[in-house]
Parts: sequence; structure tokens; C-alpha cells
Amino acid sequence: MLTIGLTGNVASGKSTVADRWRERGALVIAADRLGHDVLRDDAAARAALVEAFGDGILGPDGAIDRRALGERAFADPEATDRLNAIVHPPLLTRLDRELAGARAAGCEIAVIDAALVFEFGIDAAMDLNVLVISSRGVRAERLRARGLDEARIERIMASQMPDAEKAAACDFVIENDGSIEDLLTRADEVLDAIRAGRDTNNRGGPDG
Repeated sequence: MLTIGLTGNVASGKSTVADRWRERGALVIAADRLGHDVLRDDAAARAALVEAFGDGILGPDGAIDRRALGERAFADPEATDRLNAIVHPPLLTRLDRELAGARAAGCEIAVIDAALVFEFGIDAAMDLNVLVISSRGVRAERLRARGLDEARIERIMASQMPDAEKAAACDFVIENDGSIEDLLTRADEVLDAIRAGRDTNNRGGPDG
């Protein structure tokens, strides 16, 4: 099974690429979904988050309010580190479980859709890493359209590893400052190149 780390900073278009690849038959495991599962189901993680960030992160039903948690967790780098230290270990355990299931099922390609591929430290375990990038101004405009204010946009962007550092360690980079059609075309080109490379490698030599 070929494993691909698909990453990109906030509002880069990474999720659009993931959706496209899912449509084209790749198994996509979304780290966001696993993170939401941890917040919902992991009592130990929830208790640790309340201890770290206070009761204000809880909604009326006692569940984690992800928006309230985000406001506090992205307030400064130390707060973000505290969040990651609590959530990442159980998230990675769930990721390992899903990858093992995919491998046992004979899956051809498994894509890990995660903004924090490098921050999680899973990049080295992937066969390939793919980065989706978009200029800071374009990403900020997309976030404004989602209703985020300037202060929150700045906090989120400041908390993420710069694109240039990620690009240097990735096998493919998908640029997304154009139209959605341009992005989908480039996503298709990269997936086709990955599959072509896999077919070549699996074919072997004359005696393979």
C-alpha cells in the first residue's frame, strides 16, 4: 500500500484536493475527523484539555466547543503546543489503526489528509508527501469569507509551519492561486503521476 501525506496550511485548498482524490478512488483518511473523534470520545483527552484551557471550552452539553477551544489554543505558540501535546498522541493511535485496516483490506493508496503532517512527525513514515500552497493574501481572503476576523486569521497563520519549509521536504507541490478548475486539473496530474510511478515500480524489470 502506498501512503501519501497530503498537507497544506489553512485555506490552501488541501481539502479540495483530498475530495478530488477520494472521487478518483483513493482512500482518504482525514486527520480533522480523527481529531474531532478524539475530542468527542476520549474522556482522558477531554479532561486534560479542560485542565489546560479551562471550563470555558465546554459547551452547554459538556462536550468540547471546538470554536472556543480554537480561540484559546491559537492564542499563542505555547497554547498551541499544549493542545498538540494532548490531542496528537490519541489521534496518531487512531490513524495507525485506520492505516492497518486499509493495509489488511488490500488498499492501493491511502492518503493522510492533514494540515500538520510535518508537525505530527508522520512525514517520514509516508511513501510520498504532497503540499498544496496558496499565497498568504489569497488564503486570508478565503478565511474572511468564512467569517474569521483579522486577529484570528493572523493567530492561525502564525501557528503553522511556513510553506517554504514544507515544500523543501515534499515530493509534489500543488499551487492554488487560480481557479477551482486549475486546482482540480493539477490535482489530477499529480495523482496520475503518482499512480504511473507506482505502476512502473510494481512492474519490475524483464524478470520481475
